[in-house]
Amino acid sequence: MEAGSKDRPPMLAPGNYVQWKFRIKRYIDTKPNHELIHYCLENPPYELGWKDKEVPTSEGSIITTTERVHETYKNVLQEIRDQLNAEAE
Repeated sequence: MEAGSKDRPPMLAPGNYVQWKFRIKRYIDTKPNHELIHYCLENPPYELGWKDKEVPTSEGSIITTTERVHETYKNVLQEIRDQLNAEAE
């Protein structure tokens, strides 16, 4: 049996990182581009996912239904494509 294995809280317990979060933020503040790093942490990159899309029931009809569509690079807005391209560079 490993020593202390029953005394320790689980490694990934959610409340265990408050002190580390503060330390990491202090470390980031020492870097020359700390504003950009803080911005990236608070505004994560766009993630493609499932979206609800309204589609007409038939051609020329004003009645629509809602479909769940998985976003791909081809079917997202140009603004999101530009953001994804900037992240890739």
